[in-house]
Amino acid sequence: MDKYVEVMIIGSILLLNSCFSSASSIENPLEQHTDETITVLFSDSSTMQDEKTYYDAFLELKQNYPSEIPSFLIIDADEREVIRYFNIEHFPTMLVITGDHENLRMEGIFTKDEILTHLMEVFQLEKEVRINLTSFSIEYIQKSSISFIEKLDFLGMKPLYVHNSKKTFH
Repeated sequence: MDKYVEVMIIGSILLLNSCFSSASSIENPLEQHTDETITVLFSDSSTMQDEKTYYDAFLELKQNYPSEIPSFLIIDADEREVIRYFNIEHFPTMLVITGDHENLRMEGIFTKDEILTHLMEVFQLEKEVRINLTSFSIEYIQKSSISFIEKLDFLGMKPLYVHNSKKTFH
């Protein structure tokens, strides 16, 4: 009977000890400030081809909006503690996180455009409107009642330099 009690006590101690070790994984394993937004891609090197669209989308955003896109981290499938903390079950998975708040979760394979749409939405970015100036007819501009400069201003384009009807636009 005494051995049975000893086994129960030792078993309880071991059980409680394992609870304490898993309690340490309750804290966010990523080092970030509570108000900092980061983008995290959970990657498995064996399925790298499935992640190409995520990299392409993020690089395009970084090129078009360099100051508005937060840090980008890549977490490998071997980093079990981080994977367990964020409950990652599929690769690739992309999260956009501010502190402990998950702003976006994308699991699996998506097209670059789908990823761009979601990231632009979560980062509150507006799509750039690119206008081909050659599509405007000079004749139309000359016959119109408003000036060329006013039309470009209306379209959101500001003249950088105007001299002797030579115009450079930004």
